[in-house]
Amino acid sequence: MNLFKEVTGKGKNVVLLHGWGCDHRHMQPIAELLSKHYRVSNYDLPGRGGSSDAWHDDIESIDDMADCLLHALPENAVYIGWSFGGLLSLSIASRYPERVERYIGICSLPKFIETDNWPAVAKPGFTAPFKAGLAEKGVKQFFQDYYDMEFEGVSKDALYDHLVDALDDADNIDLDILLQGTEICDSADLRKEFSSVDCPIDLILTANDHSAPAAVYDQVQALNPTANLHVMKVGQHLPFFTHPKEFNEILLSVLNLR
Repeated sequence: MNLFKEVTGKGKNVVLLHGWGCDHRHMQPIAELLSKHYRVSNYDLPGRGGSSDAWHDDIESIDDMADCLLHALPENAVYIGWSFGGLLSLSIASRYPERVERYIGICSLPKFIETDNWPAVAKPGFTAPFKAGLAEKGVKQFFQDYYDMEFEGVSKDALYDHLVDALDDADNIDLDILLQGTEICDSADLRKEFSSVDCPIDLILTANDHSAPAAVYDQVQALNPTANLHVMKVGQHLPFFTHPKEFNEILLSVLNLR
């Protein structure tokens, strides 16, 4: 099983895991920032980008997908996971603690979908609107509209162009795999794991995120009082693209680079 990764920089290992529906290119702004200080390994997840052939039908849960990554990951690293990539990082940290020095989640929750006393994304979750939106608009326009929503009220600069450029091969996305991934995200519940992880945890969140809603942040903090929650007042689910200055200041501070 071949997993694509882009490795830049030297020093302590940092692993970047992107959100679902995306690929390693969406994490490149963070890779460029941190490769001045670390050896950064930026992966395409199974079924995505250069790892499209790494998907197999036995992947049914977040733990299954995390285990597909293990053979290609460093023995020990700081893990930075955006959205779905945060779930994968948490899965690895909870089951293979010796491999995760620190977990930094970006716009990520241990459980994305609402349940009792957990006011997160409304049921039925991500899969139904993904399926409907893709059927109505097609892949490229679906994600183009999403990026435009994220950049609403924000100058569309070179980072916006980077996102749009990543849609050039959108028609090659396997929709069955895309929707299987959203189903995995909808069903994932790592709240117990989040409460017991030993490594340092930092979550960089935003006050306006529709995919990781602020209404649940108090419950997240209550699960693990040692976790550090950094809530940006600006941005939605892509703060490292829409508000890089504010985001980078937090990330560099978390890593003691400020």
